Amino acid sequence: MDYPVKTPFQLRPLLVGFRKAAGLTQAQMASHLGVTQQTYAQLEAKPESASMERLLQVLTVLKVGIVLTQTSGPANIKGRTPAGMRTGEPPVPVKKSLTKIRATAVATKTAGKRKSAVVTAASGNAQGSPKPVRRKPAAAASKKREDW
Repeated sequence: MDYPVKTPFQLRPLLVGFRKAAGLTQAQMASHLGVTQQTYAQLEAKPESASMERLLQVLTVLKVGIVLTQTSGPANIKGRTPAGMRTGEPPVPVKKSLTKIRATAVATKTAGKRKSAVVTAASGNAQGSPKPVRRKPAAAASKKREDW
């Protein structure tokens, strides 16, 4: 039976259905793929964000294939291309976003403050020298990340 997929969000129920039809749990699927159950659960929950390579690996384990069919009529590429691209005109330059302008202004202000806070050893004033800041390692950094 064919299952047409027209949006990426239709993948989730299909993957769950094929997995259950094959009689596999998420842990068993993860074992076949060489990843943890949590990693597979994330892929199954949001398959639209997975790469094509990863989806093909999952579909191979499920013994499911992909078939692409052309809808009626030839592809209308001209209708989907932005106007500037069709005429050969250069694209319109994008204005600098307000957040980038603000970030530049803040960076300039803080750089000026840093320069005034630095005290040289020749002046003999050690009170103005800043102490090094120690940061705690982030909790997320300790988790193992799987790249498959």
